[in-house]
Amino acid sequence: MARPFLVTGASGFIGRHLLQARAAHTAAVALVRDRRAWAELDWSADLEHVELVQGSVTDTVSWADQLPPLAGIFHLAALVRHSRRATEEIYKTNVEGSLNMVRLAAIHKCRLVMLSTSGTVGCFDSPDAVADENAAFCEETVVSWPYYHSKIVAEKRMRQLADSLRVELVFIRPPMLLGPEDHRFRSTSNVLRMLRGRLPFLIHGGIHFVDVRDAVQAILRAMDLPHPRPVYHLDGTCSSIKDFFGMIEEASGVRAPRLVLPLALARLLAAVDESVGMRVRGEPLQLFPDPVVIEMASHYWGTKSLYAESELGYKSRNPRRTLRDTVDWLRTHHQSFRS
Repeated sequence: MARPFLVTGASGFIGRHLLQARAAHTAAVALVRDRRAWAELDWSADLEHVELVQGSVTDTVSWADQLPPLAGIFHLAALVRHSRRATEEIYKTNVEGSLNMVRLAAIHKCRLVMLSTSGTVGCFDSPDAVADENAAFCEETVVSWPYYHSKIVAEKRMRQLADSLRVELVFIRPPMLLGPEDHRFRSTSNVLRMLRGRLPFLIHGGIHFVDVRDAVQAILRAMDLPHPRPVYHLDGTCSSIKDFFGMIEEASGVRAPRLVLPLALARLLAAVDESVGMRVRGEPLQLFPDPVVIEMASHYWGTKSLYAESELGYKSRNPRRTLRDTVDWLRTHHQSFRS
């Protein structure tokens, strides 16, 4: 029997899509935190050839010995939290957990495909700036945003360790992922906020997004490619925040906010909202995004790829199709829209 692939972050948005695309043809081992929680997912029962291992990327001692010889590792697990709260946990998961995957790949003598982010290199003050695979890290810009900075630290340390252990390591850097089947409602949270009427204002800045289904095909190809490059960018659609939510209005019929606040005022309101912590029926009201989200949104996000189309066969579909599919799926599956 062919060796299986290990998938970390298997129960997440992109993990779901990757397993649905791959597990029908190839054996896979899914790393999950809780077997019972996995079994309760309405889509997990449809996955064939998927075995489970329970554990965490930050502590491999309890589960690594249970693995069969691996053909490769898709490292998708990360703590995506755009906040300065729980910073230690973010770095532990995103850096130390990722280094553990390099060590595991060395033991199994297999390729490691790591899902990073375009935010490691592609964050700018200008909407016209772009970064290709040879660009330097934008560390000075994102140093106060724990998620993006942790990904830069992870990439640097993983590359150094992989070189010393002779591990074939490939970084995939997509922008924000949208599309259907975001069952945790995390990557699509900005779309959901607007649909629920919880997006009171916009600010001047940019958004860069790609369809999760297109990203998954590129990630799978990166594992199969005979001689992959160290880094691939996945270009999506870059737009202003105003145009982005205008496209959501077009897809949903929900009116986008017309109020555009200055950055300083938006940050102040977000900070006040965070400190007050209003709740409705036990749920955080959170009228305003986290201050980190406000700071990020005031920037522009641009990447391009020199290689993804020719080597990974990557193409980004029409963004309006992605947004329509996202809106339709959220309205069908989020409890806010159920009668």
